[in-house]
Amino acid sequence: MSTTLPDDFFKWLVELRRWFHRFPEPAYKEVKTAAKICETLDTLKVPFQTGVGGTGVVAKLSAKRTGHVIAFRTDMDALTLEEKNDVPYKSRNPGFMHACGHDGHMTIALGIIRWLIENRWPQNGCGEIVFIFQPAEEGPGGAFEIIKTGILEKYHVSEVYGLHLFPNYPEGTVVAKSGPLMASITLIDLIINGVSSHVAMPNEGVDALYYGALFYADIVSRLSESLKSEDYIFKFGKMTSGTVRNIVSNLTSFEGTIRTFSNEIKQQIIDIIQQIKTKYEQLYGLNIEIHFEDLYPSVNNDVELFNRFKAQMKDDFVFEELPSPLMISEDFSFYQQEVRGVFYFLGTNNPDLGFTYRLHNDRFNFNEDVLQIGIETFKKIIKSYK
Repeated sequence: MSTTLPDDFFKWLVELRRWFHRFPEPAYKEVKTAAKICETLDTLKVPFQTGVGGTGVVAKLSAKRTGHVIAFRTDMDALTLEEKNDVPYKSRNPGFMHACGHDGHMTIALGIIRWLIENRWPQNGCGEIVFIFQPAEEGPGGAFEIIKTGILEKYHVSEVYGLHLFPNYPEGTVVAKSGPLMASITLIDLIINGVSSHVAMPNEGVDALYYGALFYADIVSRLSESLKSEDYIFKFGKMTSGTVRNIVSNLTSFEGTIRTFSNEIKQQIIDIIQQIKTKYEQLYGLNIEIHFEDLYPSVNNDVELFNRFKAQMKDDFVFEELPSPLMISEDFSFYQQEVRGVFYFLGTNNPDLGFTYRLHNDRFNFNEDVLQIGIETFKKIIKSYK
């Protein structure tokens, strides 16, 4: 689609984005980032609150006419990654990089605020818009800390929107779906306690390495028999066992993750693992410890709100409705547990300009024309509220 921002506006956007990119900061240390956001809001004469949920910033724009209170959420934190892009605005904080597009997200949010003010939305619009600049999306989940402050209740937010730049889709494509969009994350730690012995006398021990391997294989087999593969991911990424080559291992530990799109599937997986645990303890004299920790819920787009969002987007943008959800995760899901919401992707893949590297890659970058498109999507959302 064509964009209509004046040249000076676009130049301002680019300079803002490049400032954020030069000074990336990790979770809960986004001090300079927050200060830059506040400085920009001050210049625009927009009231804001700092220190929300740690280093977060919340701004609010109110129109004369009452109406819906909606929120736009953007993330602030960078990744622990050494940037390899050779650009003038390369990261100046060694070991940190905006490799997930958060520099673009912040810029788009500030851009829509400027557009609203310059187009007299406070005088002519309807309702209120809350802008949440959130720390720690990459972990440990800054959305939860924002919500704990009661900011959604304070401003009577009824609906929330979030955008993420995404190089898996062509530049400018708006991508989303109704219902489950992204997976929940549950961490699993498993410890098999056996009995050590000399390998020459294995019957005197209980081999935690051997039974750990069997246990893992049994879980994978049972899950594949009971569940559809596209409904979940269960994977151990780390296994530690034993001390030396000639001693039967007395302990094997696994660290892994479970990803699902529903609590029902997650509970089925947990039940199956617990059943196998009981069987192994009874048959082989093992003591098995299992610990589960829920991190992020599933991102789940409200169906009615999504249909309205789709109607606004499909005529003016290249719109792609995903046939199935993605196994990646996002702490935007915490907001959706409180109020209705829609999360969507904005494609940045542009092979002609070399913007093809995936998120969390040390060469991730994007064409800054995308910033204008992001603002246009927010404008369409706002204009849908009369």
